[in-house]
Amino acid sequence: MSDALAECRLCGLVQRPGALQPGEEAVCPRCGAEVRRRKPLSVARTRALSLAGLLFYGPANYFPLVTVDYHGLMSNVTLWSSVRSLFGAGQYAVGALVFTTSILTPAVKLASLFLISLLAGTGRWPAARMRLYQLVDFVNPWNFLEVFMVTLVIGVVKFGKVADIRPGVGAWSFAAMVFFTILATEVFDPRLIWDEAPA
Repeated sequence: MSDALAECRLCGLVQRPGALQPGEEAVCPRCGAEVRRRKPLSVARTRALSLAGLLFYGPANYFPLVTVDYHGLMSNVTLWSSVRSLFGAGQYAVGALVFTTSILTPAVKLASLFLISLLAGTGRWPAARMRLYQLVDFVNPWNFLEVFMVTLVIGVVKFGKVADIRPGVGAWSFAAMVFFTILATEVFDPRLIWDEAPA
């Protein structure tokens, strides 16, 4: 471990910070930022943030995503009712897309984060866990588009004309769930997967 290289998180300088252990830090000689071999408390923070995301997953699916006022007629739209409305309107491809991106993908993403973090320290299936992490990391930037897509699609398909659409509790819960899952992915250090893998 004493000869291992470490990269500065700020300036990118690759260096040998001496006999630095995974939980310790050194100072970058170029920019003065901290240099660590691994992110501190990576697994514990990933588990905690994934749990926080899971706590918001239920409200995101149960409570209204948007409240629509169409000429005085109020309507609450949840993720599930939006999928049903799209299928009822014959928009099967769009309904399947909304279901996949807004209901199925977050559930798979949360399950993947729990699986990756719960298997930390076991040394099991490192290649599969790395591919799973890469998939979750790839999906992350697209998550916040889902709320806006559902709002736009429902407004166009269900009402066809101008309507007053306001975000509901479900939208805020969904945004919080996405925020916590993105943080959980960012704080996890995938290098830990290979630290514990058999040589």
